[in-house]
Amino acid sequence: MNTTHRIVIVYLFFLSFNGYSQELGSNFNHNPEIIDFKYLREAQVNWIRTTPRIMDYVYGDLRIKNDPGLSRVVEAGKKGYKLAFGFRWDFAKNNMRIPAPGSPEEKALFDTASKILEVVGPYVNIFKLGNEPNLETLDQDMKKRSDGTIPLMDFTERLLYEVVLPHFKNDTVAGTPDIYVGSFPALFEKRFQENQAVNALLHFTQNNPDITGLSLHLHIADTTEIDRAFVYARSIVREKPIIVPEFSLHRLYRSKLSEPLNINEVGRQFALKYGRDPEWKLYQWYEAANTKRVSPEEWEAMFATRDWYPQHYLDIYFDRFEKYGVALATYPLLQQSCPEDMTPDSPAWFINPIFCQKSLELRADGSVSPNPLCSKDFVDIVNTNKPSEN
Repeated sequence: MNTTHRIVIVYLFFLSFNGYSQELGSNFNHNPEIIDFKYLREAQVNWIRTTPRIMDYVYGDLRIKNDPGLSRVVEAGKKGYKLAFGFRWDFAKNNMRIPAPGSPEEKALFDTASKILEVVGPYVNIFKLGNEPNLETLDQDMKKRSDGTIPLMDFTERLLYEVVLPHFKNDTVAGTPDIYVGSFPALFEKRFQENQAVNALLHFTQNNPDITGLSLHLHIADTTEIDRAFVYARSIVREKPIIVPEFSLHRLYRSKLSEPLNINEVGRQFALKYGRDPEWKLYQWYEAANTKRVSPEEWEAMFATRDWYPQHYLDIYFDRFEKYGVALATYPLLQQSCPEDMTPDSPAWFINPIFCQKSLELRADGSVSPNPLCSKDFVDIVNTNKPSEN
């Protein structure tokens, strides 16, 4: 199917997406232990998303019993928060091939998943069958074998039918949550659009009645990449809802790390006003923020000097979410990665969150300052899109 044909198909289905709500919640990635109810209340969200690294439990680095992260998930569920939950299967990070179906290695993974679900399962509203599997799986396990099967596809299907559905069907109180496949990052890239496992899982999502919908991640360098990812996804998963557990301008931020403060006159004036070296690169200014804190006013003023920075970017995302049928998106509440020794190649996730506990000066009462780039827009979107409680 060529690109033009895909675009036409997506257009024909736009009207069917009008019934989807676009709820916004808080994302804690792989660190549920940092769930903080004080700031969740301030953010006014109903949803929490987290994806523990299951290999940490498989290898004994973390223990399921009394684990702080899983205990915090249970506490959130008991407090009435809705939970989007799944596992990060770090096969590539551990240089591990996906185990053969029915093997002792697979059984060890599935037993751990079952034991974790025994703890958190009663509180799960959405279960995600993976987390960035096209990045977390070795290349050879995303290609067809001689018999036409794909290891990642087999593993995902067996996880669903050997672990997830049997567990929840036996839970007569909680019932079966909505099941989503993914989450696929960077679906705007040709290499992933041509990936055999990705396409198999997209078709699995579309054709399997046990699957509620598709999960995507949208970390971008350009807002046009949002549309390109959705257009490809909707060429295969045509009607089912989509969720977006992670989205950010991270690629854009990283591409500008070596840009100087004084790239323009307004940037030079900013540096002089706040006592910064105008020759500093952005990564040097970020390092100052991550080690000594800056005021929210300085933080906001710096981004106002960048011609490339899209003001009210959350609104841009949510315009696309409505267009393409996104039912739920989650966004980081607190900073998790704040490098104190910044380089031109450092990650820049710390710019995203709603509260910046390491980079921004505390408020007068000692509480964490909200991120002036996005906090107000975040709360506005949360409340605009909350379902009626009638």
